[in-house]
Amino acid sequence: MAERASRFAPKRFAVALVTVVLGAVLGMEYIPLVGTYVGTLLGAFVAGLAVDEKPTLEAGVAAVVAVFGVSLAATIIGEGIVAAIIALITVNPQTLGIAAALSFGAGSLGAHFGNDLRDGLTRPVDESGRLPDDR
Repeated sequence: MAERASRFAPKRFAVALVTVVLGAVLGMEYIPLVGTYVGTLLGAFVAGLAVDEKPTLEAGVAAVVAVFGVSLAATIIGEGIVAAIIALITVNPQTLGIAAALSFGAGSLGAHFGNDLRDGLTRPVDESGRLPDDR
């Protein structure tokens, strides 16, 4: 089971992509400057809650796709495709790398926290009265 969870799964990626893109769009709309990253984190959190196996890799990749896709789409809608291509060409490669790393980290972290919360809410409570360190 652990080996299966470590592989990239298209179904987990699809769920993560939908929730992360929706989160990134809403974050960009309502929170200035860092909204896409906050939305990505929250969207990946929802993906972690929704998927049984940990979708951390899928949510990280979906976050990178979402942040760049939403930013490119916003530029195309606001200024046109030529301006979007020029903006993409003129961006410093280090800036693109930092943006990719931040979005991957936000997506993976959100999915991890969502999965951890779901596991904590669904795991049965030990009612023996003993603490975990008691033997």
